[in-house]
Amino acid sequence: MSSFWVDALFLATAALYLGASILFILFLMGRQHASDPSAPENEVRPLAPRLMALAAVLHGVHIVVFSLALHICPVEGIHFPLSVVAMLMGLAYIAMRRRYRIDAVGAFVAPLALATLLASRFVGGGALAPSTRMKSAVLPFHVTMNLLGVALFSLASASAILYLVQERRLKQKRLHGVFQRLPPLDALDRAEHRFLLAGFPLLTLGILSGTLWAVRLDADTVADLVRAGFGYGTWILFAGVLLLRAALGWRGRRAAYGTLAGFGFAMVVLLLYLLRGNTGTVS
Repeated sequence: MSSFWVDALFLATAALYLGASILFILFLMGRQHASDPSAPENEVRPLAPRLMALAAVLHGVHIVVFSLALHICPVEGIHFPLSVVAMLMGLAYIAMRRRYRIDAVGAFVAPLALATLLASRFVGGGALAPSTRMKSAVLPFHVTMNLLGVALFSLASASAILYLVQERRLKQKRLHGVFQRLPPLDALDRAEHRFLLAGFPLLTLGILSGTLWAVRLDADTVADLVRAGFGYGTWILFAGVLLLRAALGWRGRRAAYGTLAGFGFAMVVLLLYLLRGNTGTVS
């Protein structure tokens, strides 16, 4: 398959993510015109998610075409799955934004999806095929579960960040400008919990399959142990947030900080995999 279509789809997807990012930022920076539906800021509000949805769909097409052109599975290797994460973030946001009233979260999701898409193409030399040692029926399942989990945790973290920002502004009684358009605290707290709750079983499956995979490969190097440690740490932090919320009613700020800590651990694991990919053949 011609690389022209691969490049064209990549550029078109990146352009749509960029356009959605700009529109979301314009929406947040605009003033409230609730009584005037024709105001430019209110016209941007439905356009930004639509552009985001189109970008996510086109991104999916790009992934399929790219997979066919390179004859690889999109959930194998190290860098190409980053592109899948970006697409899943966009689709999850579009599916959940109305239910949880989190339009403003798109101002985080769209730029993050764009950055992740670009990283998948330009960081570390592009898609790397796994070595023979890595090839296993367990690997695609392991990567898929983790990708879905990371996409949902990204949305949970974006909701947590907005919660902390909105809470601080409420305490300072400074709700003018951008902060007028942020969702209510209860909506952000509920969205954060739901995304975390949906992603945790996927992370659990990813951890279990990763452990099985590591045992089969006899992975016991220092790098493998460090990655496993951060992976288990991610699971423990997210499990703690969910358990403390259910048992002790932990909500709001404490849950937001716990979610961000868990997401930070997850990003460390991803960074370590990327660094491993940069050293040469993935093993």
